Amino acid sequence: MNSSKLLTCCAVVLATLACGCTSTQTTPIDESSVNEGLERVPSKTVDALYKRPGATLTGYSKLLLRPIEVQFAKNWDPAKTGSVLYEMHEPDREKIKTELASVFADVFKDNLAKGGYPLVESTGKDVLEMRAAIVNLYINAPDVSMQTAGRTKVYTADAGEMTLIMQLHDSVTGQLIARAYDRRDASQSGMWTWTNSVTNTAEARRIIGIWATALRKAFDAAHESAATPS
Repeated sequence: MNSSKLLTCCAVVLATLACGCTSTQTTPIDESSVNEGLERVPSKTVDALYKRPGATLTGYSKLLLRPIEVQFAKNWDPAKTGSVLYEMHEPDREKIKTELASVFADVFKDNLAKGGYPLVESTGKDVLEMRAAIVNLYINAPDVSMQTAGRTKVYTADAGEMTLIMQLHDSVTGQLIARAYDRRDASQSGMWTWTNSVTNTAEARRIIGIWATALRKAFDAAHESAATPS
């Protein structure tokens, strides 16, 4: 499945094959997952997780991360919400998307390295391929400090929200192993805070770190299971 189809059908994949309470909420990946032979499994980490029956991460020790797609929420218009003091143009939007994709790759690289799972650039028998997208991105206060005069500050209760869309494939055969969907709000402190590029990036790193940690733990669990005698 190419990146455009990934965005269209919201095909998300996380290898968080953890046990827990199954979320019963309907998500955009439900119908397509069932049609492709996947089954929904319990997860404490993501809103919806599907996996191929019998699939395991046991044979994988490396990750091939494809370019990350980023898509704003259709109703996101900072000019109408009053969160910015000037009209955002396409270059501004593209800059945000590029920077977020870079943060995503950096966080996953650092987090997986902690478990001994390096990111690689080519396929292989022990390489898991990940295709991810961030959709419905909604930033309450984009940083426009370089575009506005004076020292105007924007205060918000949270940075916004975003949804992860990801798939895991065998890098050699291309077979779809798992698919997941997870929507996250920025942490709400209950009080107004100054929102800028530093705080926005920090919040993005926190959320992406949750997803990266889930994948690393799934790798760990699979390898520990394989090393334990039956």
